[in-house]
Amino acid sequence: MSSVNGDPPHVFDLLGQALTVARRGMEAEVAAEPHHLRGSHLRLLSLTPVEGMRPTDLAARVGMTKQSLGEFVATMQQAGFLHVDPDPADRRARIVRPTAKGLRLQARILDILGETEHRWRDEVGARDWATFHRVLRHIAVGKAPGDESP
Repeated sequence: MSSVNGDPPHVFDLLGQALTVARRGMEAEVAAEPHHLRGSHLRLLSLTPVEGMRPTDLAARVGMTKQSLGEFVATMQQAGFLHVDPDPADRRARIVRPTAKGLRLQARILDILGETEHRWRDEVGARDWATFHRVLRHIAVGKAPGDESP
């Protein structure tokens, strides 16, 4: 694990590798379940709220284009994990929601993510994990709870 010029890997490479480890672990954990979904599909399901969300908002939440999200949703709808209904507040709009089957897999995914976090926390120690989590949260949302920095 080294960069092209021999320097230590940059933080983005390390983050990518950590996410790959987590994705592969999740895919392995649910491999026995008959769904044939990739890690990116599982991630989408894990971020789809039970009450549902408009595709545009869900695409922003997941970090993909609305067009790409539409393809993923169609695949997951065909497999029975998501359904798309008219938005009761605006019949022209749609709401994407997990089905009962999707909710079962979503719960399993969230359990696996929690187990992975616990395992990683145990590996690095609670103090370093808390620092890591606070730093990531700060980068992702600007200011972590309890942060006194501007």
